[in-house]
Order: sequence, then C-alpha cells, then structure tokens
Amino acid sequence: MDERILEHLKLLNQYLLYLQTLAEADQDTFRNDFKIRGSAERYLQLAIESCINVGNRILSIIQFKKPVSTPETYGDIFEELGKLGAIPRDFVQTMLQMVKFRNRLVHIYWNVDTEQLYGILKEGLGDIEKFKDSIISYLKQEGI
Repeated sequence: MDERILEHLKLLNQYLLYLQTLAEADQDTFRNDFKIRGSAERYLQLAIESCINVGNRILSIIQFKKPVSTPETYGDIFEELGKLGAIPRDFVQTMLQMVKFRNRLVHIYWNVDTEQLYGILKEGLGDIEKFKDSIISYLKQEGI
C-alpha cells in the first residue's frame, strides 16, 4: 500500500478512537465541558481532513491508470472517488456533508452547533468507518 495513504489511514484510525472515547460522554457533560467539546471539534476536523488527504492521494496515483478530473474543491475529491467506485455512489453525499461540516469547524468555528456535533459523535462516526473500509477495499482491488 502507498506509504502516504497508509500513514493517513493510521492517523484516521487514531482520530476515530479518540472520537469514540469522547462519544462516551453523556449529552449534558458534553454540552458543559469545553475540553471534551473542543477535543471533539478538533479530532473530527482531523478525521475529515484525513479522508480528504487519502482521497486526494488516490486520485493523484490513479490518474496514471484511468481518466480522472482534477478536483477543484474538497467535495470534488469525493465526487471523483464515487465515479471511480472507490466509495459507493450513494455515499458521496454523506462525504460532501462531512466536508461542509469540516469547513464550518475551520472557517465558522464560532458558530458550531453543539447538538449537531454531539449527534455526529453518537451517530456519524460509522460514516467515517465506512469511508475507510471502502477505501481499503478499493486500494486492494487496484493494487495501490
């Protein structure tokens, strides 16, 4: 497996473990503990950025085997991965929502909805796992 992709997948696993630990907090604790909330925001941002980095690296490698459009946005990365079959086509929208949330964490950080963040911790981490599993299958299939 490509070393850079492997490195980002390892980091993604680490961030998921941290997020799963933070998800153990009950809603009141999460809402009132700035350290838990801040950690959740940062590790979720890093997890999403790891997905972006993995996707971008795959596109940079696969372009020599198959025609691939050059992504202009982070969302375009996931659109191209869907076209390639690296992630399920019906999963692309989920990844686009992750990119939008990442952008909020980075660019509109003062306006992050605590309830939405908690909901992602409780119910959305499986989407990151699904991305990771899909990518690993694709990498094996393509011999990357």
